[in-house]
Amino acid sequence: MMDGFINLNKDKGPSSQNAVSAIKRLLRVKAGHCGTLDPAAQGVLPIALGSATRLTEYVTANDKTYQAEMIFGVETDTYDGAGKTLAEKDASFLTAAHLQNVLPQFCGDIMQTPPAISALKQGGVAAYKRMRRGEQVIMQPRPVHIEDLQLIDFHPGQQARATLRIRCGKGVYIRSLAHDLGCIFGTGGHVAELYRIQVGVFHLEQAYTIDEIAAMAEAADHSFLLPCSYPLGHIPAFTINASQRQTILYGNPTPIHPPKTIAPLYRIEDAADNLLAMGSILPQGNGMYALQPEKVLQPPPPPKEKGFQAVAIGNFDGVHLGHKALLQNLAEQKKQHGGRTAALTFSPHPLTVICGQAPPLLSSDQQKKHLICDVYHADALITLAFDRRLMNASPEEFFKEVLQTKLHAKSLVVGYNFTFAAHGHGTAATLQQLGQAAGMEVHIVGEIAGEFGPISSTAIRNHLAKGNLEAANAMLGYWYSISGTVITGNRLGRTIGFPTANVAPQEDLVMPPLGVYAARIVYRGQSFDGVVNFGYKPTIGGENKPLLEAHIFDRHLELYGEEITVALGSFLRPEKRFAGMKQLQQQIDQDSRNARLFLATQKADCHLPKPII
Repeated sequence: MMDGFINLNKDKGPSSQNAVSAIKRLLRVKAGHCGTLDPAAQGVLPIALGSATRLTEYVTANDKTYQAEMIFGVETDTYDGAGKTLAEKDASFLTAAHLQNVLPQFCGDIMQTPPAISALKQGGVAAYKRMRRGEQVIMQPRPVHIEDLQLIDFHPGQQARATLRIRCGKGVYIRSLAHDLGCIFGTGGHVAELYRIQVGVFHLEQAYTIDEIAAMAEAADHSFLLPCSYPLGHIPAFTINASQRQTILYGNPTPIHPPKTIAPLYRIEDAADNLLAMGSILPQGNGMYALQPEKVLQPPPPPKEKGFQAVAIGNFDGVHLGHKALLQNLAEQKKQHGGRTAALTFSPHPLTVICGQAPPLLSSDQQKKHLICDVYHADALITLAFDRRLMNASPEEFFKEVLQTKLHAKSLVVGYNFTFAAHGHGTAATLQQLGQAAGMEVHIVGEIAGEFGPISSTAIRNHLAKGNLEAANAMLGYWYSISGTVITGNRLGRTIGFPTANVAPQEDLVMPPLGVYAARIVYRGQSFDGVVNFGYKPTIGGENKPLLEAHIFDRHLELYGEEITVALGSFLRPEKRFAGMKQLQQQIDQDSRNARLFLATQKADCHLPKPII
């Protein structure tokens, strides 16, 4: 688990949430950003990973420094260059001296009205979403603080350009500053380019781009990861001893001898300078004080019980009905004996190390964990790093080092065709022999077959490649699903009555045939019928990677930046190019009717996996 911060240099274009989603996919870790940076802006975006996500409020409160290029003479509805032009006026009279004279008015504690196109919420809904609905949005001024404003450069002209450096506190909108300056001069104004060059201790000079982080992660170089305490140097530390550690980790106060001067907030650390929590010192009466944790970063110590009652072993790619049989065995053992259960899998896919190339995957790590732990009720998913040492281990070494020493397993569950250790010399029978000698039960689950033959990940991939969703979904026990964050598209679907939620699939997943599908879209636990196009949008063009475009029937949901799952039920037709938008609209209308006809015959939950009872 990665815990700490990344000093990300966000590119122009993606939203802050898109950047977070990219980090999540890349590092497979919980993540969050420390203060929104507009899609049109670039520069420093601190990203919190793992337990550091509990610290974001302490980072967003820090001062920030921006460098903005502003254009006077053009007013836009978004206060930046991405918006619609509302008015153009001659700004040729404007000089650097004019700007220098008014900038002091915007320093210190001021009232600022945020732009209507912003993520600020009104009645629980982001203002920009209300604007898109056509609702009237009135933003109220609010207090903000601008510490310093400097004019760095100025170019006069009908559209005058000025470069400003702004040091400010939380909540300042640089777009509003440009707009307000334009109002003073009567020229209108907007931000053309915006760079955030500093957030607290995070500086642009030390920031990494997504591509740089990807290259470093691939080389197992995690030097981009900064410790949890990195941005908290301005907060004093209070060191606790070993006997106080467990009390703090469980969120309980512990008696202390207070320092001479008591601060409002402390970093609570152990003797090794590990950050455990954030907290405060509170008087208890009679001269006694207690250290009260408010945010605990590290989890409590693990339970004293070691090991697992039962462990199922496999790649679990797709978590299909064959895998479900193994997990059913785990559930039965838990009912009979109690104790914890786990599924043991490997990353990367063993064939990546053995052959240099793995097959495309049927499920992401997140989907795999959800199915194994949340749906099929294993207590844990353990992912073992598959490297050359593990590849070359003997059956005896794997059994002793992993299953006995690491997992303390009392029993094992494997499929009939399970192989392990060097050159696949270990089989299910080998495992059973080793288990018998060690007093460990080994349950071997036989072949699971259905209407379309023996069930395996390979068979499901083959069916998907042919567009045979009926067979693939029957073997999975649910509809083949792709999850992801909804990204901003060209919004042309809205203009022809078919708005879509666009998702870029994870590149290492199995890609179904390009075409149109009847589907169900799952969002926050609710399922919605819809029609989905998977492909390059040949009629419109402009895509270099295939996208899922999901149109939800009879509902209007604002899904930008949200996580959805697209479950494919039936292949309707291949993707094709049409002569124009009218023909495309007619075909989508026909596809929608066909999708509705198919979905009307399907049970409401047939696209979802059925839990083990």
